[in-house]
Amino acid sequence: MIKVAICDDEAAEAIKIDSFVRAYGDFDIRVYTSSSELARDIDDGAAFDLYLLDVVMPKPDGIELAQLIRELDETAVIIYLTNRDDRSLDAFRVYASQYLVKPVDLDTLQRALDIALITVKDRNAKIFILKTKDGTEAIPFHRIVYCELEDRTLNCITADGAGHRSTTLRVPFEEAVSPLLADSRFIRPHTSFVVNMDYVQSIEGNTLFMRVGGSVPIAQRAKGEIKEKYLQYFFREEPL
Repeated sequence: MIKVAICDDEAAEAIKIDSFVRAYGDFDIRVYTSSSELARDIDDGAAFDLYLLDVVMPKPDGIELAQLIRELDETAVIIYLTNRDDRSLDAFRVYASQYLVKPVDLDTLQRALDIALITVKDRNAKIFILKTKDGTEAIPFHRIVYCELEDRTLNCITADGAGHRSTTLRVPFEEAVSPLLADSRFIRPHTSFVVNMDYVQSIEGNTLFMRVGGSVPIAQRAKGEIKEKYLQYFFREEPL
């Protein structure tokens, strides 16, 4: 199910937007009237597909919230709903999908959701299938922090910090993670790890420090290649 966060320090406005989104379709919605509470949840690993944010709020404001979101998730969709029409440039600097000036009515928001959900569904289309003892899990690529080979099983850490462990692998590790390695955001810094570069906080020596899930070792022979790929990925040209 698509996960939606609504954040507006005016409770009545947050409730209204919540009712509009529920009228549009079936979503997993979390409503916040405190931007600092949403920021704490994001720091703790909470992630949403779609964020509906006010701009003008007590610290952090909507732009600062988006900067935090973008540190962990480059593709989440952000829609701003605000009384001010002079922050649109700031909004587009954090790749906001749309900037709606209040008061926002049902039709306007639903048209915005029509556009936003095209992107959400596209980003959720890439999923990694993991066979576990409880059945089969479909994990979106963008939620995977890293996968590790442990005792002939695959342990995938996701953005919420949870581990998802496979049954015993019947194929080599490289083959098991080949769908991830075919995606430009994933690298293999060590024979037993595949890492999503969107979650790398820093590289120090032979270690990748992750925003979630601790750290991942870099094999000495792969050190130069991994640093080069990391720099190329983060200094790649962004689409206009």
